[in-house]
Amino acid sequence: MPDTASRLGALLAATAATAPSHAADGRLYFLCDAGGSAQVWELPADGAPARPRSDHRDAVAFVAGSPTDGGAIFGRDQAGDERVQLHHLPPEGPARALTADPRVIHGWGAIAPDGRSLACTANSRDPAHTDPCVIDIASGTPRRVLEVEGPHELPAWHPDGRSLVLARAPKTFESDLIGVEIATGATTRLTPHEGEWRHMNPRWRRDGSGFWLLTDRGRDFLGLAFQVPGGTPAFLHAPEADVEQLEPSPDQSRLAVVVNEEGYSRLRILDAASGAVLEQPSYPAGVITRISWHPDGASLAFDLACPTRPSTLWRHRLRQPEAELIFAPAEAPAALRDWQLVRFPTFDGRELPAFLALPEGTAPAGGWPLLVWVHGGPESQARPNWRPDLQLVLSLGIAVLVPNVRGSTGYGRAYAALDDRELRLDSVRDLAAAHAWAAAQERFDARRIAVMGQSYGGWMVLAAVTEYPELWAAGVDYYGIARWKTFFERTGPWRIGHRAAEYGDPVRDAELLERLSPLHKADRIQCPMLVAQGMTDPRVPPQESEQIVEALRRRQVPVDYVTFPDEGHGFLKRDNRRRIYLAVADFLARHLLDNRAAS
Repeated sequence: MPDTASRLGALLAATAATAPSHAADGRLYFLCDAGGSAQVWELPADGAPARPRSDHRDAVAFVAGSPTDGGAIFGRDQAGDERVQLHHLPPEGPARALTADPRVIHGWGAIAPDGRSLACTANSRDPAHTDPCVIDIASGTPRRVLEVEGPHELPAWHPDGRSLVLARAPKTFESDLIGVEIATGATTRLTPHEGEWRHMNPRWRRDGSGFWLLTDRGRDFLGLAFQVPGGTPAFLHAPEADVEQLEPSPDQSRLAVVVNEEGYSRLRILDAASGAVLEQPSYPAGVITRISWHPDGASLAFDLACPTRPSTLWRHRLRQPEAELIFAPAEAPAALRDWQLVRFPTFDGRELPAFLALPEGTAPAGGWPLLVWVHGGPESQARPNWRPDLQLVLSLGIAVLVPNVRGSTGYGRAYAALDDRELRLDSVRDLAAAHAWAAAQERFDARRIAVMGQSYGGWMVLAAVTEYPELWAAGVDYYGIARWKTFFERTGPWRIGHRAAEYGDPVRDAELLERLSPLHKADRIQCPMLVAQGMTDPRVPPQESEQIVEALRRRQVPVDYVTFPDEGHGFLKRDNRRRIYLAVADFLARHLLDNRAAS
C-alpha cells in the first residue's frame, strides 16, 4: 500500500502540542509528540523558540508548572502500564525522579502553594486503594497522610498549605470533596453528601473562605458554583451544557471556564463574583483539554484540536476579540476532511447526535462504504478531535460516522443513564439504528458498513456483531471486553469498585454480566474481524482479546490479530500507531472496497 503508507506518513508527521501549564516565571510547559511520543516541551518566557525538556520512548502523562519558580513536575509510566512515576524538572537541566517504584500508581494532585511539596495519591499500601500522600520535592521523601478505601484524587491544596482536598468518586456521577489536615489526617466534609451529585475541580479563594467548583447538584448538567466549606453550592454560571474546566485568574477577579456545546469547546471569561460573561473570544471550532493563566493575569493559554488539525497552542489576551495561535509543531496535511454534526433517529423516537465525515468528491455509484466508529467509556463522548486514523480511512474513499449513543456524557445525567445495567444493550440498538439511518441514504452502500471501537467501544463492537450479525460487513475491536467475568478477574484491582458501579457487581450481578458477554454469542459472528491489543494493558487485559480471537479461529471466521508488547490501554508511540493504522486501512480496504487495493 505505497500511497496509503505515504498518506499516513504525512498524517503522523502532523504532531500535536497539548496540556499547557504556566510556571511562575511565565514560561509555558506543554506536551508535544514531535519525537514519536508525548514529551515535556517548554516555550520560554523571553520569547525564545520552543525546546524539548524530556526524552523518553514512553509517553509523558502530564506536566504541571511550579507556582513558585520556573520548574515543573511531570509523570510517566513504562510501556503503557499506567504505573506513573513522578519527576521534578528544574528550570534548567535534566529531570530527577521523585518516585521509582514500578509497582505503584501515582495519581497526580497539585503542587503546594509554597512550591516545596506536591500532593499525589499512591496505591503502595494496597493495589485497590489510592491513599493521599505528600512528597517533599527537594528530598523526594513521601508521607502518607491518610489511609482510605478505594480510588481517590487530590485536586487542590488549601491556600494555607496545611490541608488538602480529597475527591471521592464511588460512581461516575457521584463525587464528594473532603478536607484532610496534613499534620493529623483529620477530615472535614466540604460538600453536602445528600443525593448522588458531582462536586469537582475545587479552586479556593486565597482567604480560604470558600471555593469555586463544578457541580451538577440538582441539575442535569455541570455548572459553575461557589461554596463555603460545608455549605450548599450557589450557581454562578449554569448553561444547559456541561461546564468542563475552571481556572481563576491570578488576582481571582475573573474565572476562565470551558463549556461543552454539542462536543465543541467554548472558552468564556466570567466575573468571579457574579458569574457574568465578560468575554468569549473567537477561535477555530474544536476541542480544548486544558487552560492555564499567565502569572501576570493578562492572558491565558489553551490547547485546541479539531478534525483537520492536531492540537496547537493558543493565547487569549484579555479584552481582545480573537485568540492567537502561539505554537504549532507542524503543519497539517492538505485535503483533510472536516466533521459535521448530524442526528439520526433510534428505536424509542429519540434523535441521537453524531459526527459525519465524507470522502472528497461525490459518492460513487452504489454509495460510499461507511465506518461507524464507537467511543469508549461508556462515560465518554466522541468529540470533533484530530484523528489521523479516521482521516486515513476517509482518504480510502470510506465515509465515517461517529455517534454519541445513549450512555455518552456531554448531554446530561439523564442521557448518560439510559444504558445503565439492564438497559446496556439499548446502546447497541442505537448502533443498529445508525446503520438503518445510513442504509436508507443513496450516498452510502448498505452492504458495506463496518463498525469499530476501542475499550468499552470494543465491547460495543463485539456486542454489535453478535446482537445484529446480519448488519455488519466488518468489525474492528481494539482491546474490547469479551466476557465480563474474566474482565473483572484480571483488570487492575484499583478499578473494580468503580467499574462495578457502572457495569454491575461481578458477584451479585453475575447472571446479567454473563448475558452481556459477547464471548457467549461468538458463534453468531458472520463478518471478518480485526482485533488489536496492547500486551501491558492494565485495564482490559490481553485475555479478553485472546478469548474472542480463539473463538473466531475455532469457527474459521476471518480474523486479523495485531498485538503490541510495549503498549497498554491505547497505542501511543508513533511507530506503533503507524503499524496499527496501516493494518486497519488494509483490513477495511479488503472488506469494504470490493477487494480493491487500498492504494
